[in-house]
Amino acid sequence: MKNLVPISEKRVERFYEKLRQTVKEKLSRFAGKYGEEGAKILLALPDLVVLLWRLVKDERVPADKKVILVAVLSYIIIPNDFLPEAVIGVVGYADDVFLALYTLNELINRVGEDVIRENWPGDEDVIKFIRESLKIAAVWMEKSEKNIRGKLEAIVSGLLKGK
Repeated sequence: MKNLVPISEKRVERFYEKLRQTVKEKLSRFAGKYGEEGAKILLALPDLVVLLWRLVKDERVPADKKVILVAVLSYIIIPNDFLPEAVIGVVGYADDVFLALYTLNELINRVGEDVIRENWPGDEDVIKFIRESLKIAAVWMEKSEKNIRGKLEAIVSGLLKGK
């Protein structure tokens, strides 16, 4: 077995900065002035996935809401969706992020801010992050030609209302 060479912290930072710059450039072409904020939001997708999963496991979240969370996680994981990542690259995650943010925003009132905050792996105020990021992500969805925002909102609203 080969000996693994540790990766330097500088190399990791360079990789992250290069990734962030690539995401920012691609989003700037797609979302204009929201490219910088969009890069931050897209790079938070792993934290959003962790939050969704932790909420699935949290006993304070009702079972019917957990079904919705699992559906959202499935949507994020499955590559064939409204904006397929394999076809359009990093911008393809915009619908995944929007769906996660929209669902979490709707869930805040149903399970309470404390439950969301306790399960958040990030450093910033998650409630503020969700609400501010959702506004930007909504702009992305409005820019799409497929009315993705309306479709995703209708799906989540219907599920939350038990339809």
